[in-house]
Amino acid sequence: MDVNVLNNIVYKSHFAFLTIVYAFLLIGCQSTPANKSAILLAQQGQFETAKQTIRSDYSATGKSKLLHYLELGMLNHLQGNYQLSNQLLDQAQQIIEEQYTISISESALALLSGPSYTTYAGKIYHRPLINFYKALNYNALANQASTGRQALLDSALVEMRQLDTYLIGIKDKSGGYDNEQEPSGLDNLTRQINNLTRPLFAPNDLLKDIEYKDDAFAHYISGILFERSGELDAARLQYQRSLQAFENGFAKQYNINGSIITQVKTDLLRVMQAAGGYANEVAKLKKALKSDSTKSAQPILNILQNIGIGPQRKQFNLLLNIDEEAKALVMTPILWGTRQEQQAQMRWFQMLYADTSLFDLIQNYASGDIGDVAMGALTKRIPLGPLWEDAVDLGLVSALEYGSRISVTYLEPVQKQINHSEVWVGNQKVATLNKIYSVSLLTLQDALNNANSEIQIALAREIVKAMTAQKAISATGLDASFSGFAKLATSVVNAVTASADLRQWQSLPAQINYVQLPITKGKHVITLKTHLSSGQVIEQTETIQIVDDITLWHTRTFLNKVRAQTTDSTFFNGKLL
Repeated sequence: MDVNVLNNIVYKSHFAFLTIVYAFLLIGCQSTPANKSAILLAQQGQFETAKQTIRSDYSATGKSKLLHYLELGMLNHLQGNYQLSNQLLDQAQQIIEEQYTISISESALALLSGPSYTTYAGKIYHRPLINFYKALNYNALANQASTGRQALLDSALVEMRQLDTYLIGIKDKSGGYDNEQEPSGLDNLTRQINNLTRPLFAPNDLLKDIEYKDDAFAHYISGILFERSGELDAARLQYQRSLQAFENGFAKQYNINGSIITQVKTDLLRVMQAAGGYANEVAKLKKALKSDSTKSAQPILNILQNIGIGPQRKQFNLLLNIDEEAKALVMTPILWGTRQEQQAQMRWFQMLYADTSLFDLIQNYASGDIGDVAMGALTKRIPLGPLWEDAVDLGLVSALEYGSRISVTYLEPVQKQINHSEVWVGNQKVATLNKIYSVSLLTLQDALNNANSEIQIALAREIVKAMTAQKAISATGLDASFSGFAKLATSVVNAVTASADLRQWQSLPAQINYVQLPITKGKHVITLKTHLSSGQVIEQTETIQIVDDITLWHTRTFLNKVRAQTTDSTFFNGKLL
């Protein structure tokens, strides 16, 4: 039999064997994380059980201490324990600031052992959301207070000023997307590996337009809170920053419709007219809004509906092999789980290497429309060409003789469950809420934006492990037959230890809806009716006392099961119709 044919048969048999072995290893990777279980308990009203779940799985001093404070902070926010929520979120903010620079020792540990062995530092968009929810807590306390209300509102403004300072830093750093950056934590050896594996990944300019660059929503909420406190100049500045961000790409990036931009313009017009001295700007805004007259002053109610639960991070596995005959690197997805999970994994793989209509792919994925994805053995094959000899000299070819499992993360697609949400005052429908912020898209785009570096570092980690094992086997002086068995066994052991970092702030909502209503001062019964795609309607009701010219009220809507009545619930009534 021809030697090349024999080698090809052996290669394919090894590939098939390892794929089966890796598939069995994935059985233990499908468990629901504790913080996903906690938020599912919270939506049923089981807050104390949810908190205990967090305390049991995320200690206040361990590698995941940030999640301890983030999740407990959000659970207390949902309960209406606003002061305790802020104390916990203060701790989370401090941890993020302390972890801003990851230590060299932790980077080395992550390279050798895996990212889950390092201290979780959160995501770039977590810090603004911490400030946002702390401000909502102070605002809710102000809504409830009979005295000292302005002090509470001033505390909310402190949070928004901190948020604005942070966003200025983000904007300063978000320029120059075309500058190619190396993944952090790579030493000289792994940089060589990175240079060899770089062709496996999407071009850097493909994903440059999904970076978190600014936050139009955060600026807008700042404007509302500043206007509520009578700081009109600060409100004007925040509304202008919000409008600029929405119009220059934020609305497109996060799929926000034009009604929100119109609302921002209306608010900007209002504060400019109230402040005076902006005749030219006022005229331009009136023209844009097709408004010739100024409406009479009337109290305003701003409603924020935090809705659903954000997507869960899951583990996605790939098999990296060397095809010696073609002198190429081959990366193959190992699909696992339900058919929907397998479709999501394949679509994730396709998104990483898509060359057109990336935004369409992202929007469809975020809405759960992943289509009937072909489930064949799609591979990414890159000929090394002149780099082949470098790969041989480096020991990469020998190390990957039996392949290596690479574990990274993907996000489960969010099912499109919401048709629309309405607000009723008394027994009258007065408005429809519009999406103003998509935490799901924010999370998805951040994950995609970091996917290349995540895979590169995961590849480097597994290759270094394989090469280290290869050197150890060579040093034993085993003959060829035992050496092959040892390398195969080592490949399986490395597959067992490969893992992705699935940690995330799971209790965040999927999206935030918004509407602004003219209203009279006094007591009002407000009802939100959320119409689901299934035809069901979730109804939530609360009595609100309007005492200021500008009022901000927030709530959380769970879609699968409305939480049970509790003494400190945000709502006094909630039912699924």
